[in-house]
Amino acid sequence: MSPVESSSVASQRGIFLTVMAVLLVVAAISDFTKVFQHAHADHLGLVILGHKFTRRLANVTLGPLFGLFLLSYAYGIWNMRAWVIPGALLYAFYVPANEVLFWSLHQLPPPTISFIVFYLFVSLTTSIGTALYLVFHQRELQ
Repeated sequence: MSPVESSSVASQRGIFLTVMAVLLVVAAISDFTKVFQHAHADHLGLVILGHKFTRRLANVTLGPLFGLFLLSYAYGIWNMRAWVIPGALLYAFYVPANEVLFWSLHQLPPPTISFIVFYLFVSLTTSIGTALYLVFHQRELQ
């Protein structure tokens, strides 16, 4: 990709999608390192559809799989690819379902209201907001 094409893609992508792609890379890194996180603290581990995986083997296999999905999603956003839309829609439904199931399946002390508001803002903006943005701007995707 030439520098002219690169700057064109970056200008099409805009600040919102740039920030979302970076956040997805951070989430992917977190998923890739779940096994190490779990080794240092038993309460950490990958959560899929509300179920927290506490066994090392589950974190070793599922963490990289989810990390690869998030990396490919971020790559598709970064390069403004149309193939990213189905994954974006899947992720938009997955994140809220995962949060609701996790909070309903686990008896945890309630977090502070400010934490809940911030967490929901970031997670729902990254999932639903990005999917909506991509769908409404799909003509700009390649």
